[in-house]
Formats: sequence, C-alpha cells, structure tokens
Amino acid sequence: MSTTTLRVKTAPPFRVDASPLLPAALASLPVAEIAWLMLPAGNDTVAVGDLFDVSRDDAPAGGAHDEPALVIDGAGAWLDRVGARLDAGRLIVRGTAGDCAGLRMTGGTLAIEGDAGGFVGCEMRGGRLDVSGDCGDFAAGALPGDMEGMSGGTLTIRGHAGARLADRMRRGLVLVGGDAGAYAASRLVAGTVGVAGRTGAHCAYGMRRGTLLLAHAPASLPPTFSEGGRGFEVFWALLARSLASEIAPFSQWRLPRARLTGDLAVDGRGELLIAG
Repeated sequence: MSTTTLRVKTAPPFRVDASPLLPAALASLPVAEIAWLMLPAGNDTVAVGDLFDVSRDDAPAGGAHDEPALVIDGAGAWLDRVGARLDAGRLIVRGTAGDCAGLRMTGGTLAIEGDAGGFVGCEMRGGRLDVSGDCGDFAAGALPGDMEGMSGGTLTIRGHAGARLADRMRRGLVLVGGDAGAYAASRLVAGTVGVAGRTGAHCAYGMRRGTLLLAHAPASLPPTFSEGGRGFEVFWALLARSLASEIAPFSQWRLPRARLTGDLAVDGRGELLIAG
C-alpha cells in the first residue's frame, strides 16, 4: 500500500492539532488535496501545505506492510494529538510529539521515534503505540474528569515516564524501559504495567486489581500491601510468554523474587511482582 510522507517545512510558533492526519484517511486522497486540508491551531486553522511538504510512495500490494502508512518527518512538541483515534494503518513520527499522542486509538500502529508529551496513549482502546524516548505525565491514563484510562492495546515507552503512569487503567499492557514518576499504576483497575527502572513515591496507590511488575523494589513499600507468598509460577509462565516479544529487559525476565497484594485500603486485589 501507499506511504504518505509529511515533511515539516518550518516549525510554527503555535500548537497544531494533528488528529485529522491518519494513514487510511490520507491514503484515499490525492497529494494535492492533502495539502489543502485544514488543521485546528488554537482558535484558528492552518493548511497542511503551509506546514509540510507532501509526497507519496505507491508500493505494490502484497508487500511486508500491506496497509496504508503515514510518516511525519521533523515533528516537534508543537504537534499535539498525533495518532488520536487511530484505528488502522501505520503512523511513524520522526521527531518529538506533543501532548495526547495516540489519544483513544483503537487499532493500527503508532511509532514515535523520539520523546512525547503528556497523556500518551490516554484512554487507548487497542493497537500498538511505541515511544522511543521519554514521555510526560498521565501516560495510559484518563483525561481530566474521566473515570477510565487505557482499556486495551500495548504501550511501550523505551525511556522514562512521568507521574501517574497508567492512572485508572482498566486493561492492556504498558511497559517502561526507564524510570516512572510518582503514583505509577495509581488507581489501577486491571491490566499489566511494567517498569524496568526506578519508581517514584506512592506507586500502586489505590490499586484495585491488575499487575505491576518492578525490576527494583520501591524505596519504601506501600504500607497497605501485604506479603502475597509464592505459588504464582503458572501465572508467571503465561505472562512471561506474552512478554517474550516485548522490549528488554521484560523479554528476558525470570520468576520475580517477591509478590505483594493490595492496595488493602481499597480492598484491592492487585499484585506487585518485584524482580530484584
């Protein structure tokens, strides 16, 4: 299928909403028509052609990626909501993404080859989102005032994550290759969250169900968690199988040395699995 490329001409001095830029939608339009599309920019709009050089490579069908693709080359932190509501195709961001990347996406693949802002994968429902660098607060969380965070799909952050990682998450898989800020997995309802680096204060605060995988024990264990004992070898064997194709070090993890359950302050039945 075709690959549409948007190459940034000059970074604007204002923020731009990139949510209309989706692979399947642009694949059905001529290049000249894409340039005339209008993007929200604060209280105004801006034409795609004023920000980007637009080109297309039409590959023959039946290739390794037989699906529409979109490449945004030279992106910056001014480009918000990239991949929002993505449901199909591949979207590759070469550069930095702004806030709300992958907001409420339900399918497809979003790859950010750099850092991202806050609310990455916010209220995500499906698909795969990969951030090569760091991201801001509330990754895989909920928008202010909403009650549900991420409820499906896979989010991998190869660098560090900010505070409130996976807040109110209900389902899915989140893996962080670096550190996570305060309140990681706070109010977690279900799903699996893994942090290979260090966690900030109050991790798993208000956790009800789900699993938090930690490569390192927190500086202070939550007082509302209790020793969960062993006997989770079968569960771990199944989980390890699903992690085998994910980012390191999760793909090589062995049986964790400790298991805690909680948060008992909210009658929680979640678990902390600590590898080291």
